[in-house]
Amino acid sequence: MKEVSSKIRNWCARSERSPAQVLRKLAGWDYGPDAEAELKALEREGYVSAERFAEAFIHDHILLKNWGPAKVWAALRQVHAIDSAVIRAGMQALGEDEINAAARRALSGWQKTRPNAPAEKAIAALLRKGFTLDCARFALDAMDAD
Repeated sequence: MKEVSSKIRNWCARSERSPAQVLRKLAGWDYGPDAEAELKALEREGYVSAERFAEAFIHDHILLKNWGPAKVWAALRQVHAIDSAVIRAGMQALGEDEINAAARRALSGWQKTRPNAPAEKAIAALLRKGFTLDCARFALDAMDAD
């Protein structure tokens, strides 16, 4: 188990990992019933933090991948099993301006391949990316103004 313990620490040190990811990785390595104890040790040692992971995930997916808040929220809850309070705290770190800018970037990329698409389709695309209707309309109005 010492070899796996060292291996999981190296894996966690390379990038932020959610507790759920760590448990899945340990299960894949047939770590057994001690996986929860190993996760607690990794959290105590600072290798794994749900709060740090949520902040990094929110930053990367909204600001770099142009996902909307609803899609990010769903991914954190469903895939990574992050607590709602942790997600809420991470989302509050982002301002409305940053989310609106992400919506404009997402819309711009979508419109490059569909320059003559109707506004309803553009709004639907932003809703699928996880933006609110108000945010989608704001982005569309901002693009029309440019």
